[in-house]
Amino acid sequence: MSVNVAAELGKILYMQAAALIVVCLGGLAGFGWQVAKSAGLGGLIAFLPNAYFALKVSQSQGKTPQQIVRGFYLGEAVKLGLVGVLFFLALRTPGVRFVALLIGFIAVLSVFWVALLLSEQT
Repeated sequence: MSVNVAAELGKILYMQAAALIVVCLGGLAGFGWQVAKSAGLGGLIAFLPNAYFALKVSQSQGKTPQQIVRGFYLGEAVKLGLVGVLFFLALRTPGVRFVALLIGFIAVLSVFWVALLLSEQT
């Protein structure tokens, strides 16, 4: 049975985008604009690097195994660097609430792990 990796990554990105929206709306409804903005920034810190990595993975079709592995390592390194840079920039943004930022980041990032757990069960 073959797995369409690009389609699976697309599903995960859609779920992460949905989690990002839910976190922002929940922060706005429960705590106001500053918390919603902070949670949204945290969610984006998780979402944007994952979207970049998904793009890199989708470009690996038709390449040699060595090129694929090299692309994965490079993609993961860039992804981790992006997370660091985005956290640095977010924490320099005036009025950012650190706890809300972290909650947004963890909520969006956890979608990936939940999707992996669910895919193992099917």
